[in-house]
Amino acid sequence: MKNQSVKRITASVTALMTALTALTSTGAYSLLNVSAAENSVFPYTMFAASQADGALTVNAKHFCLNGSIASNGTVATNNDPNLGSKITENAGVDMPFVSVPLDSRYFANAQQLDLLELSDWNVNLGGAMDVAGNADVHGNVNMNAALRADSDIHISGNVSNINNSVLFSEFGDITIDCSSVSLSGLIYAPLGDVVINADNINLNNVVIVADTITLNAACVNANYGSSYAQAVSAESETKASYIKKFNSYMMDKEADEVLKMLSEYYTVTPLDAGEFSAISVTAPLAPGFMVTLDFDVKQYEVEGYGNLSIMKTDGLQQMSTIVLTPFNKDLPLISTDYMFNGENRISYIEFYGLGIDGDENMPVFDSLRGLTDKYAHFANQPPTPGWFDEVRTMGLFKVSGYQNDDEISQMLYDSFRITMDASKDAPDLDAAQRVRRYENTQEYVDHLISNPGVSTAIFNMCLGQERTSQFFNNVFFGTGLYQPKDE
Repeated sequence: MKNQSVKRITASVTALMTALTALTSTGAYSLLNVSAAENSVFPYTMFAASQADGALTVNAKHFCLNGSIASNGTVATNNDPNLGSKITENAGVDMPFVSVPLDSRYFANAQQLDLLELSDWNVNLGGAMDVAGNADVHGNVNMNAALRADSDIHISGNVSNINNSVLFSEFGDITIDCSSVSLSGLIYAPLGDVVINADNINLNNVVIVADTITLNAACVNANYGSSYAQAVSAESETKASYIKKFNSYMMDKEADEVLKMLSEYYTVTPLDAGEFSAISVTAPLAPGFMVTLDFDVKQYEVEGYGNLSIMKTDGLQQMSTIVLTPFNKDLPLISTDYMFNGENRISYIEFYGLGIDGDENMPVFDSLRGLTDKYAHFANQPPTPGWFDEVRTMGLFKVSGYQNDDEISQMLYDSFRITMDASKDAPDLDAAQRVRRYENTQEYVDHLISNPGVSTAIFNMCLGQERTSQFFNNVFFGTGLYQPKDE
């Protein structure tokens, strides 16, 4: 497939050069050059890339637009805008992915923050800020700066004056909730939603680009900002490369959220995974096509509960695996695999009861089974059948697209939250019970190595069965660390 793509690109370049040669010989080159220059500037005051109905919605009694708006879906307005305006529906326009030039132009010397939370009667922002998480600003906001966040940007309060500024959410949404909004600049959320709620919205010298755009106000006035349109025009990434970056972000975010959640219930301490902190395996991605996967492995002790391992690979194949193995509570072993294939996802969450008195006596499953109905609207994609089907108490196996990542991530968080809540009422195991629990877990791990499924077979092939056993016992499931001592 890769070679075919190269051939197509090469053929396209050859055809283009032939056409340019012909145009030059006929004296038409100068006309073509002028046309290209005219088309190089992003032409829309507002653009929504979603193909949904109402992807660009303006709920306003009075809507004045000087410029053009476009949507790859439909445009919904209460009243047609006046002034010199043009509305294009089903535009078939590619989202411009311009994070690199925006970073270079506006955030090269920005203040780096993990989180931004500002709340005051008056909030004045005058310097560029680059936020790794969410950015929340509340008050009478006066902003003369560029603000970028990996996740959501939320501005709220009474009055919001955003002057010659850039609001850029790399992977999240941008929401402005104020009585009055006056804004000039660029609002850019290529994978998210832009929502502005106000009594009056005055957008002067502005460009808004997002997956969806919603403006709710009595009056909306929007004027095209040519200078910011130029900033959007310098496309530097393909959608595929941008989605790959988004996938990396989601893997890290999900792992961080699980760690944060567990830390609400137990002390979570990092452990040294030693030689297994980085593992390389070579596996068949497709018939006749082998790929090397480099895994980053982290291990934690969840004190008073058990072992946590987080493993991810972020190359051609992107995948995150989280395994929580209890040793001091009679609760399910949770094994999750979130596989990111470009814009598509396959998400597996498996629950192995391994109970000391049978899984039917674990009340937590009454709550966990509710997730089957909650996420039934996602298509099922069961894994390859194996012996472990007989010992797996339940599982969630879903296929989805990146647009559903918030909900698919929530499925992961729900699984851990329900189990952690149940752990508060689950008594600590006594010495004899810990032995039975350990033996059930060790039997599962041993069987997994000696009768491997697809993924374990790859580890056996690349690491050898002995090292795979060491990895599984000492790191991945932690049975080698939590073996009960003789009482």
